[in-house]
Amino acid sequence: MRSDALAALIVAMVKYLQSAGFSRGELASYAGLSPEQLAEPETRLSPSQMQKLWQLIQSRLLPGITFSRQVRPLIAQQLGKGRVKVEGVARELNMSRHTLYKKLKEENLTFAALLEDVRREQALNYLRDRNRSLSEVAELLGFSELSAFSRAFKRWMGKSPAEFRAAG
Repeated sequence: MRSDALAALIVAMVKYLQSAGFSRGELASYAGLSPEQLAEPETRLSPSQMQKLWQLIQSRLLPGITFSRQVRPLIAQQLGKGRVKVEGVARELNMSRHTLYKKLKEENLTFAALLEDVRREQALNYLRDRNRSLSEVAELLGFSELSAFSRAFKRWMGKSPAEFRAAG
């Protein structure tokens, strides 16, 4: 993206968030900038700083989305990188682990249950790709061993991953 277009995007994001009641100082602090840096549209924000502002905008634009729907993609993203840690997901949402647990509890969910559900959904998708080995699928889902994945999958689906793949 050209720098003038990026600057215009930053200005628009800041103006929208200010209209939603955030001060420039709060936004700068939230994005990890000084208020002076945020005041200059040509300031280059890192991808993580842009993402933080965008998440704040999404929370204002999409209030009807349940909290768990906001957490699911973050869990899936961390699964792709290795182990999922509740602290990492909470940090992405700019909240404490305790607040994350509390908000999930309001939906009668636990983080562990949500993680298992995301793993199950992704396991079904990965198993449809016959080019992926079962060991690779287990690794992509954050399981330490194929046997741990197989036990979990059998609990979820009533059959082993190999049986599921053979039936499909």
